[in-house]
Amino acid sequence: MTGNGISIKGMYRDVLIDPDKRGVTYDSGWHSNTIVRHCRVLIAGFMKNESPGGIQYLAVGRGKDEWDGQWNTATPPGPPLDTVAALESQAVDSPIRVEPGAPVPGEEYLQIVYLDPADQPVFGQPTSRLQVTATLKPGYPAPVEFNTYPLREFGLFGSFGGQPFMINCVRHPVIYKDLSATLVREIKLYF
Repeated sequence: MTGNGISIKGMYRDVLIDPDKRGVTYDSGWHSNTIVRHCRVLIAGFMKNESPGGIQYLAVGRGKDEWDGQWNTATPPGPPLDTVAALESQAVDSPIRVEPGAPVPGEEYLQIVYLDPADQPVFGQPTSRLQVTATLKPGYPAPVEFNTYPLREFGLFGSFGGQPFMINCVRHPVIYKDLSATLVREIKLYF
């Protein structure tokens, strides 16, 4: 997303780990994602000192079944518009939230760290780069067909005025997350 000479960029990578097959069964590689307009509203609210909440949670969803056929063509569907404010079909399970302090064992949570110019973690000093890591453990989200959940979209959300505000949106080829599989989703944001 660009505007007024300021660029905000995001990237993501998905790694699917299947304990039955003893290792990584899918690695998407790094792809760009859409930073939506509400992200700029959150930043403006912060600058005006109106107390918006930064990244609060990651939501995942099934998206639309008809997207699948489009991904198999020479011209897959384009990225979502930057005006999108919600997922098409969010999972009914609770979103994965930022956990202040130590995470609770067995629960889904987001880990957020600052990155240096070489994309290495930096602790104790803020930078203009963030990495958000979400681990979708076995059983999350709850399977909906044949012991799998078809993932096609996700988004990070902040809050403003007590309401959720989407930060980024990704629509991707379907990933059938098996009941026993773990999906590690890494998201990098560059401000």
